Amino acid sequence: MSSFSFDENGVPILSTDAIELKAEEVISYFDRTILEQPQRTPMLNFIEELHKKFDLFRDYSSALGRTKYGSIILGKTKLNPLGIYVDKSLANDARFNFVLGHEFGHVVLHRSVDLKGTGYEQQEIVDTEIDLVTGKKNFKTPRDWLEWQANRFSSAILMPRLSMFVAVIAKQKKMGITRDKGTIFLEEQPYSKRDYQEITNHLGLVYNVNATNVECRLKDLGILIDHRDINVKHISEMFATE
Repeated sequence: MSSFSFDENGVPILSTDAIELKAEEVISYFDRTILEQPQRTPMLNFIEELHKKFDLFRDYSSALGRTKYGSIILGKTKLNPLGIYVDKSLANDARFNFVLGHEFGHVVLHRSVDLKGTGYEQQEIVDTEIDLVTGKKNFKTPRDWLEWQANRFSSAILMPRLSMFVAVIAKQKKMGITRDKGTIFLEEQPYSKRDYQEITNHLGLVYNVNATNVECRLKDLGILIDHRDINVKHISEMFATE
């Protein structure tokens, strides 16, 4: 954390590339092959090793309740002492890994942050569905930045960028796609949507994440070029119903 700069509210100043590099550094600490070979990131194993070495507390079997505004709490990170919590309702949910990666991101990126000026109560970060929405967001508060950083970290550690390019190209080759390999052009035509669906379903299985996580990651990495005239539900609604 000593290498990070902080703004006047105590929020680390981190570019997307800095977050990607930090996630890759963490992966390399455990198993560098995950960066290059498409596979699931064993987040639970990572957390268990940190529990054994650094006494990082973890709890996935408790009901975390609701905020004072009535929002369901899906994840929580305590900074002193360090602890990661994921609500028990996500035990068999496709969102579990992303939420776990998000909370792990708070530990890696924000463990030295003083939360007094960032909009959280006490020294703990409580996350609801709105905090876990990926994609474009409006940054109005210090909390918005912290949550965006944790979301980007989760995407990066679950779907490493080099691995994603390798996975997309391999799948396209298997499907007989020979043009623009490594890029997905999504058009309104049925065949384009069908190919896109096949690729994203495959990536979801490879990385053990849901369709929304895959789509946002593909867009973030510039792999997905979406040319559709989209008039669908906001991505936060998609996340809430998956």
